[in-house]
Amino acid sequence: MRPSGYDLYHRTMSMMTAETAALRRTIDEHRQELVEVLHQYGASNPRLFGSVARGDATENSDIDVIVDLNAGGGSVLLRLGGITEGFRQALNHPVDVVSSEILRDSVHSTAMTDAVAL
Repeated sequence: MRPSGYDLYHRTMSMMTAETAALRRTIDEHRQELVEVLHQYGASNPRLFGSVARGDATENSDIDVIVDLNAGGGSVLLRLGGITEGFRQALNHPVDVVSSEILRDSVHSTAMTDAVAL
């Protein structure tokens, strides 16, 4: 039996737009910077969702990321804002960062369907 994300991952890789491939390369090139930003704001388990995760990003797509925030790190909104700005600076591209804890159930389930580890 294949892992649950296996088919989505391989379908995404084989049907990936050029824009998606370029954004994923950029993410890979700046991975250490992104890890440092996550550490600075007490976040972990970053996952891509949306068009970059599905492989259908266009030139107008942003990079959508879900993170888990560690307990006791301060204001959720300030931390998410800091992560968003840190990612934008590192990637030189629009980024939206959300916390899995604050997403509405309907949005969370849709996002998690697409989610792939960053």
